[in-house]
Amino acid sequence: MPGRLYALLVGIDAYPAPIPTLSGCVNDVAGMAGLLRERVGDAALDLVVLTDADATRSAVAERCADHLGRAGPEDVALFYYSGHGSQQATPEELWDLEPDHRNETLVCVDSRTEGSWDLVDKELAGLLQAIASSGCHTLVVLDCCHAGDGTRDADDVVRLAPPDPRSRPASTFLGLAPEGASRPGIPAVSATRTGRWTPAGRHVLLAACRPSETAKEVTVQGRQRGALSAALEAAVLGTDGRPSYRDVLRIVTADVSSRVRGQHPQVETAEATELDRPFLGGAIPATPRPLTLSRLPDGWSIDSGAVHGVPAPIGDDTTELAVYPLGGETSGSPLATAAVSRVLPDRSIVTLTPPLDPAFVYRAVVTSIPLKPVLVGVVGDSAGAAALREAADHADEALVDLVEGAEATDADLLVEATAGGFVITRPGVTRPLVPVVDGAGREERTIRALEQVARWLRLSALANPVSRLVVDAVRVEVEAGTATVRAGGTLTIAYAGSDPPRFTVRLANTTARPLWAALIDLTETYGIFTDAFPAGSVALGPGESTAVELVGQVADGQWQAGTVSLRDQLMVVTSTIEFDPRSLEQEELDVSRMPSGPAATNRGGDPAGPGSNLERALSSTRTRRLGPRAGTAAVADWRTDSVFVVTNRPR
Repeated sequence: MPGRLYALLVGIDAYPAPIPTLSGCVNDVAGMAGLLRERVGDAALDLVVLTDADATRSAVAERCADHLGRAGPEDVALFYYSGHGSQQATPEELWDLEPDHRNETLVCVDSRTEGSWDLVDKELAGLLQAIASSGCHTLVVLDCCHAGDGTRDADDVVRLAPPDPRSRPASTFLGLAPEGASRPGIPAVSATRTGRWTPAGRHVLLAACRPSETAKEVTVQGRQRGALSAALEAAVLGTDGRPSYRDVLRIVTADVSSRVRGQHPQVETAEATELDRPFLGGAIPATPRPLTLSRLPDGWSIDSGAVHGVPAPIGDDTTELAVYPLGGETSGSPLATAAVSRVLPDRSIVTLTPPLDPAFVYRAVVTSIPLKPVLVGVVGDSAGAAALREAADHADEALVDLVEGAEATDADLLVEATAGGFVITRPGVTRPLVPVVDGAGREERTIRALEQVARWLRLSALANPVSRLVVDAVRVEVEAGTATVRAGGTLTIAYAGSDPPRFTVRLANTTARPLWAALIDLTETYGIFTDAFPAGSVALGPGESTAVELVGQVADGQWQAGTVSLRDQLMVVTSTIEFDPRSLEQEELDVSRMPSGPAATNRGGDPAGPGSNLERALSSTRTRRLGPRAGTAAVADWRTDSVFVVTNRPR
């Protein structure tokens, strides 16, 4: 990670006559400033903004020298210009530096006034070479005409700053006077007679277009913007913050090409290896990349597919999404809703309601994901198997699908029908999951037991395949004595004589936004407990943490029956909004106490429906009869992480 980001942003709309005024340059600078403040943060950012009357030639040159010049070897310097580009005749003394005898220039607000000039490409290169000489990484973004062959234009209106007709002496060039003299505060830079002025060192130049093209303006959410600036902002917002320069060029070029014609952004550097560096040298920390929705030749699609864990539709049940502006909040009513119709390896095709403008990229948030029923293979006595199928047909929840024959080889669970009752196992495991289910009403009690196991299995595997919450958004640590494990790990604890072991679960919000977390205990005997926090979930502000003291237990009855070790899955559910998981609770599985009558209907909680997309996802682990999604449900981003605790109670 670099040290600090020193940024100089210049945007000019209010040019004095006869230079045509522009409309989107100040908007470009405001957008970039907001992006840097949000993604880099004030603690690591030194920002100077010059707009309109403040963006004089002397101010731009001096801020390049004294502000960007502060960047050290571990820092990053950014020069960002949005305005007119133009051309100017090259003084005869410098013809060997410019084969066509025409300089490319940036037009400052006072460039055409008496005693002032455009900022020539060679002057800018000299300033940047002095900045890069410290060893810092330097990025230059020019949202103007690249070679001065034109300037920003919009629609049919050509916004062209005419070439400066004045004859300009070489002595007015910053740092390029033939005698080597320089203005106060501006470093002298020796000229390299290469015919092209590209500063050496760790720098990258991102230009709006090719030399023969014009840089254009577009309307984005009702505001005028430079096509390059709008695309660059969307590229940073639409990634995890650390794409390489090659990635940025690809994304920006595709975006610009979809909006305007005859404009192809360009990247230049003195060292090709710089193109493989992260954008801005890595000054933007890795952040969760929003899920995006865009229109491609084969239709609307989200940028996540099978390799990201997006499940294929299961009958009429599929992944559903709410659609919002790319840079906007995901609170309030969405612009549209989408449903996944086909999952490809790298993305998923969706149907969109209502239609949206295909020229833009949007943000999508998952509101519902399909969950498969638990597949149960039935083997053994045919009469018993038939009776079990009949009981399943009359069950109200039907979280399980019973299969026989060849299909049973791929089942999640197996039920063997015997003369003495039903034996429930997992494929490849001979030890029954529960005691043999026998006696009166054993068919209904077996279905009840299977449904309880199914609820446990569905919840234990619940994950958001397209969550944009980073790993360790809420850091999970489980401690016992000197041992500590994090998410994905297993902690082994043991009784001390008859005293059960104690351990601590710590949850810490590592992000800059408030989050809510719940701790769900899934026991090996298919119980689900959510009582770690009185309200089910706990609010954690930025940097806040909480701790829960728990006890590992192997119940006396289990221990006396021969069980000496049990494993608990501690699932932490993290959400961007408040939620209540308490409707998930179920006691340990005990087939002797299972009622033998028809199962009570489980509609997933409150008849009014889940209050958010997360509560809907949690409720869907308990039933296949959840009903349509409420249009007013709040939309959260959420993720799950688990730690496993093995409790040993030796004989």
